[in-house]
Amino acid sequence: MDLEQISNGFGLMVPHQAFRVKNGVITQEVVLIRSEKDLLANVTASNPILPTTEWPTTATLPNGDAGNHFVYAEFNREIDVGSVMTPSVAAGVNSQLTGAIYVIEIDPASGASVPVKGRAFVGGKTYAGTPVNGEYELQTWIQNQGGKPVAVDVDGATPGLGFPGTESAVGFTGSNVLSSPKTFTFVVDSDGDLTTHETFTPNRQIRIVATTSVFGKGSVPLVRQAVGSTTVGADSLPIEVATTPPPAAVPDTDPSFNDQDVDPQTSITVRFTEPLQPWTFGPLPVTKQVPVFGSAAITFGPSASTVNVPFTMTPVSIYDFTSWKLKPAFSFPGSGPDAFQCGTFNQVSLSFKAAAFTDTASVGGVLGAGNKNLLGANTHFFTGEGPGLVNAPVTPGAIIVARAGAQPGLSVIDLNGFGQGCGNPTFIDYFTFAKGNSNFPNNPNFRFQSSALKPPLLPGDCTINGGSAGPYTLALDSSLNDLLVRAPIIESIGDMAIGWSLDLVFNNGLDASGCQSSLGGNLCSVLGKKQVVTAFSTSTTLGPPGQGQIPAAFVDGGPNPISWEPHPNPPPLVFPPLCVSPYIGGQEPTSIETVATNLLVPGGNPIGDPLNGVPPQSPLAKLQNSFFVGPGLPGKTQIGQCPTYQFRQQVGQFLYMADRGRREIVVFNSNRMSVVERISVPDPTDLAMSPNLDFLAVSNQNADSVTFIDVNPTSSNFHRVVKTVKVGRAPRGIAWDPGNEDVLCCNELDSTVSIISAFDFNVRKTVQSSLNRPFDVVITQRQQGFGFLRNVYFAWILNRSGTLALFESGPNGVNGWGYDDVVGVTPFTFNNPKRLAVDFGNLGGSIWVVHENQLNSDGTQSGLQGGAVTNVVIDSAIFGTLPLNFTSLSIPQFRDMSFKVGLSVGPSQLTGVPVDIALDDLANLGAMQNFFPQQAAGFPVLLNGKSYVRPPALASKTPNFIFVAVPNSSEGTGVVDVLSMVGGTRQDTDAYTPGVQSIPASGATFLCDYWRQ
Repeated sequence: MDLEQISNGFGLMVPHQAFRVKNGVITQEVVLIRSEKDLLANVTASNPILPTTEWPTTATLPNGDAGNHFVYAEFNREIDVGSVMTPSVAAGVNSQLTGAIYVIEIDPASGASVPVKGRAFVGGKTYAGTPVNGEYELQTWIQNQGGKPVAVDVDGATPGLGFPGTESAVGFTGSNVLSSPKTFTFVVDSDGDLTTHETFTPNRQIRIVATTSVFGKGSVPLVRQAVGSTTVGADSLPIEVATTPPPAAVPDTDPSFNDQDVDPQTSITVRFTEPLQPWTFGPLPVTKQVPVFGSAAITFGPSASTVNVPFTMTPVSIYDFTSWKLKPAFSFPGSGPDAFQCGTFNQVSLSFKAAAFTDTASVGGVLGAGNKNLLGANTHFFTGEGPGLVNAPVTPGAIIVARAGAQPGLSVIDLNGFGQGCGNPTFIDYFTFAKGNSNFPNNPNFRFQSSALKPPLLPGDCTINGGSAGPYTLALDSSLNDLLVRAPIIESIGDMAIGWSLDLVFNNGLDASGCQSSLGGNLCSVLGKKQVVTAFSTSTTLGPPGQGQIPAAFVDGGPNPISWEPHPNPPPLVFPPLCVSPYIGGQEPTSIETVATNLLVPGGNPIGDPLNGVPPQSPLAKLQNSFFVGPGLPGKTQIGQCPTYQFRQQVGQFLYMADRGRREIVVFNSNRMSVVERISVPDPTDLAMSPNLDFLAVSNQNADSVTFIDVNPTSSNFHRVVKTVKVGRAPRGIAWDPGNEDVLCCNELDSTVSIISAFDFNVRKTVQSSLNRPFDVVITQRQQGFGFLRNVYFAWILNRSGTLALFESGPNGVNGWGYDDVVGVTPFTFNNPKRLAVDFGNLGGSIWVVHENQLNSDGTQSGLQGGAVTNVVIDSAIFGTLPLNFTSLSIPQFRDMSFKVGLSVGPSQLTGVPVDIALDDLANLGAMQNFFPQQAAGFPVLLNGKSYVRPPALASKTPNFIFVAVPNSSEGTGVVDVLSMVGGTRQDTDAYTPGVQSIPASGATFLCDYWRQ
């Protein structure tokens, strides 16, 4: 059941109205605001809500005849009379109303409200007559005749005479609906005689409220509350924040004054004495950059560094503009665990400024010039521990873990271990430190030269900035929980992909693309001073150029480079934040203005020996990937005073995850783990990112389709679905060719693979040879100038049967040299296969297979039962292109290729059956131009692309570790095993416990590194 309208007969009170906006132009066409979409599309600061028509000051009907003031609410279903009116004689003081609908008058100065005395009707019926057993009977007083209300005979009298229109010769617009069974009508009547004409009280807001306790026939409830409000005569009454009844008489908000243990992710409901003109109080949620309004302030933190939280606002109901929900731009810090209170961070204050916002009236005939509030007000509440703030380490110093189970969510494996994210701040000394305490003080840059860094690093004092617990640990939030994302933010976990650096959209620069708030911003963080200049530090790593080095990349205004981490990783959260809109809560990375030498360099002691008082002294990265290249410090007045820099806040990347339960791709800030966007898709199953980071492909298993989403932050279609293409039945595994030619999608129930062109996202071919319920696929790049120089790309397709098919790309036409089809099946069988991953150690062609039952070095079954991870390599092949001629047809063994098992790791190293793997990004060449073949779609991006190789012929990354998700482990309910790339031996991740330990992560199911296909 829903509302059709509320009216006083002289004009609509609800729905509210505005001029329609078409193509950005305000027209003179009036639109009824019946949905949030209507509100957001049409109501702006320059196109306000239109005023509601007032009652005249005299007892007059809409046709000019004398008569009682009235108000009515029409619904789209017949009203259940018993839900809104009661026969009880005792209810006479409330005009026989149950409270599901009520009419009150409000004094905005005092906030006092009293019921209006009157008579209520539904379908012309009212409770009246002689009481029997303390109850009135339901009598019909009014009927519709000839399109107007007529008073009918009731026991020889016409008590309905005086009902609007019954004394008039003709009706008026709307009078025919007053006696409808779908209409509730309230006629002001203080003396019990409708023929003595009365008005509502002047100088009061007259409000009618229809709550969700109203029911229609069939026990169907009203879906949303509706509130109509206007005045008698011109509205000159100020709008005010409503107050609770005496003796408290505090602002009417939820959370309310002095509430305790409030969820830090709460929104705040504020109630007003009459409908509010929204843009005078705060912004509607129409932009990602939330401006700060001066009419109301939501603040927290100590008085010396108060944080002003921007917010957007929406009505609690589209038919009730007296109650508005304020959604903070970011979560409040919360109180933290009991042992680590964070001072005044858990007190949230609300202040409402006097003479700052208006109602919807039209004062002096000026549209939008409503009555301002006269009074200011203040209130506060206290947050509890809640889900906690997040400040996680970022790629390349992180592996993302999606964890299934009773409470699914996301975690981050910290590969840096010396950052100042959230964590336990306890630190005793450099020789005595317990497991779980802060490892941040062991960062040699903090330990020996914290004050020399710009900005300086300070010790953590609560869980908000306590610091990492060390490498191989799961990052914690400010509640010391390692599940950084969980319900209700997500319903289920799924495949993941990492996109562009966040600073392209969210940054602290004082320019059009950066800080939009007067609270924060840094002139030296602007895009114009950012120059990403990289050079080869080694053959497998990039860094800032040394003296005389030739740059490998030089990009003005480029994104934060993927090849190295911010220092520290992450920088601490600071209050007040660098910028309020967009919210940049973290301190800038160590500035390029720092003259101190970076002491955080590779070494032989990444996890320390705490049992013997030896702290961690070096990162896991075996090659340097941490530099002082942050922006110049704030305070400069001219751009010429600022040095060029390479890395800024916001650190991190856009993280995409499939939530099949909600049928969404959820976009996260990988550092703060806040939701950036939700994108609806039919049934998200598997993800594949374009190597140019401009599109995301999503397989929809139960919809037999692939959805393409624009993920380019500079695009006008950013985070919008741009195309959906039909494929075979039950599509699952999907991979985007790192050379940007094709997208391959496994159709499991059809036993086919769809080849989708990266040029137009159309299926150009479907292959089925040697396929038996294929469900996963990875692609190695077209071999132009590297590998076996075949000038084709290979796709490895995993069948449920355990066979591994190999697809060879074209061209397969005249003078072609590739079959553009499956060319065979490898000689190895993998029991209960789970997942594939590209191996970067062999550019001729190499992958990892996750399965059960370890293989021998010759690829035969070893007989060892349990989990296994096997490396399959193209062992030998004829070099150069192989033309498609008669000779090629007679070449045996996959076009003269042979295969071998490079390594098979089994139960002697694994703690259970693995389901997914990831390879670390600690040493990579991502911060240089993508390597694309001539056949590629588009142009290769200059930085952070996901091609498999970099020019001239180098692997895009050189992993040292394999991370293996084991949801059911001998070490517990789920872990991530860490294997060495050399030999596959399991690495110890916990120096506190004797033996070799894995990373505890119950329900670990999906793992994500930057180059995940």
